[in-house]
Amino acid sequence: FALAILAAAAVSAREARLRGIRPELVTDLIFWVVLGGLVGARALYVLTNIECYRNAPLEILMLQRGGLVFYGGFFGGSAAGLWYARRKRLPLARCADVLVPGVALAHAIGRVGCFLNGCCYGRPTSVFWGVSFPHGNGPVHPTQLYEAGALLLLFAVLRARARRAAFDGEVAVWYLLLYGLIRFLIEFLRGDSPPVIGGLTLSQVISGCLLTVTAVVYRFLCHRHRS
Repeated sequence: FALAILAAAAVSAREARLRGIRPELVTDLIFWVVLGGLVGARALYVLTNIECYRNAPLEILMLQRGGLVFYGGFFGGSAAGLWYARRKRLPLARCADVLVPGVALAHAIGRVGCFLNGCCYGRPTSVFWGVSFPHGNGPVHPTQLYEAGALLLLFAVLRARARRAAFDGEVAVWYLLLYGLIRFLIEFLRGDSPPVIGGLTLSQVISGCLLTVTAVVYRFLCHRHRS
């Protein structure tokens, strides 16, 4: 997690210089994004596992025992980042473009951490690259590494897109579209995500909503840019 934050800060500072934003402002922005992300990630995990904490509320504070959900962190970090950017009168869309490549890289590093921890594992499998964890009952898909690889590719795509973006916010929109698709597909192989609606997991439902809303926003932004 610490390595992920450092990597995101380094990448975002470089992107900020290229986009005409003072790197120290982005460093402060990342602090609030990380703080909001931690709160959001923990809050969504607790809400989806409330029975585990009903009789032991102090366990909510025990982050060292795991229990963070990415989408909770994404929305919590976005809210905190929006608050800070508005407070400092920073250009919101441009700041989002500066941050998302680093977010993708940090997320990839974080998924390697998930693999080492044994969480976010996949369904049972007979493929030769299946992995057995100490707490499991046999080989499973290493979905953590699948997602880490996809996120590294997404990081490269976003860095390339940033050099020829047509308007502020375009890189952020590409991130939302592509990560939403990545997460939706990988969830079919996850072994720790129970279905909630129509056979889809909570992350798939969120991904589907994210894809739909972002596609509409992207079409609107493209139309406004051409006009």
